[in-house]
Amino acid sequence: MQVEAIYDHGRLEFIRPIQFKHERLNLVVSVPDDEIVYYSNPYNLPQEVIDLAAQMTERMDKIRNAPLPPDDQLPSVTAKTLERIEAFALREER
Repeated sequence: MQVEAIYDHGRLEFIRPIQFKHERLNLVVSVPDDEIVYYSNPYNLPQEVIDLAAQMTERMDKIRNAPLPPDDQLPSVTAKTLERIEAFALREER
């Protein structure tokens, strides 16, 4: 069910009176994008921390997007690797 409400200083006020069965419940609220103020630094982090995070993100993106080597250039699978693969398979079964 959709009901209309007005946001007023941290409170939702319903246009028409409505009574709920429970005192607390989860709601999904749709807010127009142009009504939201976006902060580029909501936690007031120092610029050096933001720069370091950007560098780390860039490094991770390069690793994630790097092409995989051809199959014939991959190292052979060891017994230890096979054990780990089997262990992950067992975990997924649970």
